[in-house]
Amino acid sequence: MTSASSHGGGSYRVYGMSQSYFTRKLTGYLDYKRIPYLFRRYVGMGGKPTEAGFPGGIPAVGTPAGEFMWDTTPLLHHLDARSGEPSIFPADSVQRFLAYLIEDASDEWIYRVAMGSRWCFVENHSVGGYELGRDLAAHTSLTVDQAYELVGAHVRSTLAPLGITPENAPRWMNEVLRPWQRSLGAHLESRSFVFGERASLADFALFGGCAAHFANDPLCRRWLEADAPALVRHTHRLFEPEELALGAWEDWSEARGEAAASRVPETMVALLRELGRTYLPWVSRACVDGAAEATFSDGSRVSIAASAFLRAARGVLHARYVALRDERLDALLARAGVLHYFAEFTAYASAVPDPRVPPRPSENRPFAPAN
Repeated sequence: MTSASSHGGGSYRVYGMSQSYFTRKLTGYLDYKRIPYLFRRYVGMGGKPTEAGFPGGIPAVGTPAGEFMWDTTPLLHHLDARSGEPSIFPADSVQRFLAYLIEDASDEWIYRVAMGSRWCFVENHSVGGYELGRDLAAHTSLTVDQAYELVGAHVRSTLAPLGITPENAPRWMNEVLRPWQRSLGAHLESRSFVFGERASLADFALFGGCAAHFANDPLCRRWLEADAPALVRHTHRLFEPEELALGAWEDWSEARGEAAASRVPETMVALLRELGRTYLPWVSRACVDGAAEATFSDGSRVSIAASAFLRAARGVLHARYVALRDERLDALLARAGVLHYFAEFTAYASAVPDPRVPPRPSENRPFAPAN
């Protein structure tokens, strides 16, 4: 396990909010790796992070040396590069790419649904939204009720750019969130984590959403308990990781090509097919054309633009595909019907970031209001 000395001694400082998707993704990782940190309630502006150039998309992290970094995907890479076992990156190249893909879908697709699930359903925001208001009130002169109203008004103003409206929010829940969670739940019924008996990057992306939103907000929690009880158990597992016995990654490596793809659990193939039904068609076009439509079963559509941050993240994911591509990976993606979303977009690959460099991307901003 990790020691404080491997991170320069002392503790990190996590600047975020207790019911923030990405804050919980990061703190879940730090708890799992037993990396010392102090939590600082922070709404994304002001203080030392802003002075250091932080653009506002929480969380930010202060290092023991007094430097700052942000953006959870490269952050976890950077921290893991400095840490001992257990690494969260599988050695198997197919599993490693799928960990990146599932994390990307969670961060860039399911995150949208999390915002809608909280702020379009009063039963949810009366709990999760109130808790955010409580964090905001800690460092202001606002009452918690005033902070709750302020947070709600701001986040609701950002939903339209995410593709969420009060009218289409139930469709997002029924056609995106709940099918995705059912697929995850089926996969996790026979294993503790996505790739076996140790946690990967994908697991922390899933944990962030569940810890902050889906296992926290009452209506979402009831859906989760009904649809994916194994995902509830997965969340509880990472809430208290000191109780975990470190196991092994699943072995997918013996055969080659189509034979190797057949070793992959059918539940993983179903997860990939689910992404091919919803996320991948939209993101592949939006990151090329600037925007694309998401379509629901009743024929209704919503046009969603790709942010500069998403386009940059997509370029990195394509670069990871190029770096990790082999016959095993392509055979699996073909089996799931999603190979073309990667093989036909290699021209859009950028570069894989150096994990030794503390990440400070300028585009890591919160979504702006529609107006």
